[in-house]
Amino acid sequence: MSVINKIKVLKGISFLDTLYKSFAFHDFFIALFPSFQKREIRRVRKLQERCKVQYSLKKKFSVVFFLQNESVWKYDSLYKLMEKSDEFEPTVVVSPFNVHLFYDKAECLNVMQKAVSFAQEQKYNYLCAFDFEKKKWVNVRKKLNPDIVFFSKPYKDTLPQYHIYKFKDKLTLYAPYGITCIDIYRTNYNLPFNNLLWKFLVETKFQKGFAEQYSLCKGDNALVVGALATEKLMDPNYHPKDVWKPQNRPKKRIIWAPHHTVDYLFNFSNFLVYCDLMLELAKKYEDRVQFAFKPHPVLKFKLINLWGKEKTETYYKKWEDMENTQLEQGYYMDLFKTSDALIHDCASFTAEYLYTKKPTLFMVRDSQVLSHWNPFGKKCFDMHYHAENMEQIEDFINHVVLEGDDTMRETRESFCNEYLLPKDGVMPSQKVIDYLMNALNKK
Repeated sequence: MSVINKIKVLKGISFLDTLYKSFAFHDFFIALFPSFQKREIRRVRKLQERCKVQYSLKKKFSVVFFLQNESVWKYDSLYKLMEKSDEFEPTVVVSPFNVHLFYDKAECLNVMQKAVSFAQEQKYNYLCAFDFEKKKWVNVRKKLNPDIVFFSKPYKDTLPQYHIYKFKDKLTLYAPYGITCIDIYRTNYNLPFNNLLWKFLVETKFQKGFAEQYSLCKGDNALVVGALATEKLMDPNYHPKDVWKPQNRPKKRIIWAPHHTVDYLFNFSNFLVYCDLMLELAKKYEDRVQFAFKPHPVLKFKLINLWGKEKTETYYKKWEDMENTQLEQGYYMDLFKTSDALIHDCASFTAEYLYTKKPTLFMVRDSQVLSHWNPFGKKCFDMHYHAENMEQIEDFINHVVLEGDDTMRETRESFCNEYLLPKDGVMPSQKVIDYLMNALNKK
């Protein structure tokens, strides 16, 4: 990597970007000083209680779902339940994703256009926050005036007008786009975003406990509903599309899902070590295995900074073009459900893929990775096969996937039944609907 690229990467995750966001979002004091944030939490809770009283008189509620990227979109089942109801009028708003000081703005707009295409394919009632004809951003508050707002991401990686700060006087909710498995408690539970939410829709009692222990609001807004992120994986009535590239003979289907942390934070990612080797592996097993390259959506932005646009696009295109490989950058529930195994180093997928009850391999970067799991994540990690080199990855492919010698199957299935699947059989989206109806005195 060149010195210039190294500087660009460091700047992209540096204090400068944080400072820029603090001024752009006008949250310097509440982000930095707990006393200011606590005061703001109390003020917002009063606004939310006032909303509930006012809304109890309404017959129908305007609902906005912010969609930044189809890969982190977890509200499909909930949206469709609301669409069928007489009480809710949902709209999906496609908003910008990964807006930072040093990120590729053209790629941001490209991601938005892909999200618009996704909304059209899903037949959602949608609004794009960027008017491509007039080249200006839409004022969602003014145009839609929503009563209830669901967010897809908790970070300040969008524009300020599409963040929670602009909707403090509304009923705001968030279901994590991935299941929390690592010990970055502040980022996952104690951002101003988490504390200001009306309801923080968490997956299990573990996550509720983390919110109660680590958030300034002591988890007073945490509501256990299950994992909306994986609802279609646990729903026995859901029939997935076969999204795999047609082959001339039956082959095993393996997903490779590398994380984006090639430059900072907990450095789970092995991508720079294995990026070429995984292509070689796909070629080696082309007669027996199909591979789906499922990178974290932020990885491409990182690689553009590291490699440049041309090299990044060329690499992604290789996965798209080989006969037994494909590139997957969007919605992945159907991909998961129709696969045979997963190879990855993503924290959230450590829990998410377990809902399929299929074998999964975690690529362990180094011993430090083992220290970053929270108690729930450690349990999930222990349900994986592990690899520290290419030989162990190939061993997983040959013995577990191709030969079916899955020695962890029973243990993995027992874990899933005990910790992940709803004991009452009620899907998370239905639980959210039921809660809203009760809270708004509609039942």
